[in-house]
Amino acid sequence: MTKKVDIEAEVRAVNLALKADCYSVAIRIRGKKLVLVATLPPKFGSTKRKPYQQRIPTKQGSTRRGLKRAKVQALILGDQLERDMFSWDYWINVPADDPIPETCGYWLAKFKAHVWPKLPEDKEFNWRKRFLYFGFNKLPLDAPLTPELLIEAALTKPESKKAARDKTCARLQRLADFAGIDVNLSYYKAGYSAADTTPRNIPPDPEIERLIDSIKDPHWQYVFALMATYGLRNHEAFLCKLQDKSGVIVANVPPGTKTGQRIAYPHPKEWVERWNLLQGQPPQINVRAPQEYGQKASEHWRKLKAPGTPYGLRHAYAIRCHYAGAAVAIAAKWMGHSPETHLRIYQRWISETLSREAWGNL
Repeated sequence: MTKKVDIEAEVRAVNLALKADCYSVAIRIRGKKLVLVATLPPKFGSTKRKPYQQRIPTKQGSTRRGLKRAKVQALILGDQLERDMFSWDYWINVPADDPIPETCGYWLAKFKAHVWPKLPEDKEFNWRKRFLYFGFNKLPLDAPLTPELLIEAALTKPESKKAARDKTCARLQRLADFAGIDVNLSYYKAGYSAADTTPRNIPPDPEIERLIDSIKDPHWQYVFALMATYGLRNHEAFLCKLQDKSGVIVANVPPGTKTGQRIAYPHPKEWVERWNLLQGQPPQINVRAPQEYGQKASEHWRKLKAPGTPYGLRHAYAIRCHYAGAAVAIAAKWMGHSPETHLRIYQRWISETLSREAWGNL
């Protein structure tokens, strides 16, 4: 005997899931059909001027199969409302026999639902940072998803911004593969590599000392002094804790940073006392993701009219370690990346150091 489906209970469960994911849309049973309910702009010709709660027929029966289709429509509607891209033209004539045209909006909603569980907390923010701003927001929601549209979206990132172009191609390729669209976006990558980040104009130590000494705000002085002394990334300087480890003041970088937990050693160690780092504190900044610490640090660096970027302090630490004779594997461990990455980024200076050592041995 087939168990009777409690469709009302299943609708309630779907609505709870939509609410938990911050979608301002609900599904209701109206007669034997399912409808979407949301606060929507007035239809053309309405006497109302402000958005109000309205229903959109899904043309789906109140069955388990109909509910699955209605849920996808709810995701599409919620995404359109959130991105301020809602249009009545999209919803007026949804055909009953094919209620979910495989448009960009349809596939974006499905893909978003697919990746949503794996996104870190503040999921909407991370969805935007990791996917939406890498070409997804350039796709017209009501148009069928095609190779041509994916290529056009990829090309919206200028080739001069190699890292952004390559990330855009990679993210859009994931969407294409998910939707079964036959397109190879690797042809449109700009070819970003570690060589593009090879540091130039590394500031010498006297210049670093003069620069950090001149910073009047003690909280920002602390951040940049940590980066210089321990070779930290921007956001790590906000999150790490200093501790005494067998007589050496080390930086304990916590989990949740770019490359996870590690211990970084000071070089030169005199800078710990020079800027009184054990007593320092970073500025209080409200952020939703660690990357925003980096943005704030770069903004303040520009206000100081300092040369290059804050990352120059980290690069200078790496070069300083090599000139002092630190092994590649050890320096890489302190900085939180693999020896291969370390060699690739700092190859020029490592080569110079090895050449100098070889000459000295002669």
